Amino acid sequence: MPLSEFSRFLSKHPGAGVIDAVVDTTRENGVVVPVLGIGLYRAGNGASLAEAARMAYDNEDDGFFYDELDLVDDCDDMLVATFYPRWPHDREAGDQALMHALCELVPKPAEGAPRKTYLFHHVDSQPYFNLLTGKPFASHG
Repeated sequence: MPLSEFSRFLSKHPGAGVIDAVVDTTRENGVVVPVLGIGLYRAGNGASLAEAARMAYDNEDDGFFYDELDLVDDCDDMLVATFYPRWPHDREAGDQALMHALCELVPKPAEGAPRKTYLFHHVDSQPYFNLLTGKPFASHG
């Protein structure tokens, strides 16, 4: 899925309350390159996303976060090497550019629609960042 299809992918699942954008890597032509995976989730009954994130931070284990979520859908990995021309160096600059590009594609919420949580992070890495603000999601401890 090309990055330009991000909005359309989101619109297919309006009930997903958590959108998780995760940078990972894959091998392409023998070279390790960054890819982006998008997971759409619903929070489990009674789940506190902030508390689940803090548990993941404290234990350095994303499983504590994902245990509180129900997967609605995910997409094929998208190559995002253009955002990271010196991968794995200058990761922060690539993150900022990719987050900005994704923010531009987030659809405006319909009036009265439930609030969605948009997260961005690297696989098996914390903290998670609020995609819309660029700030860490939930605090440590």
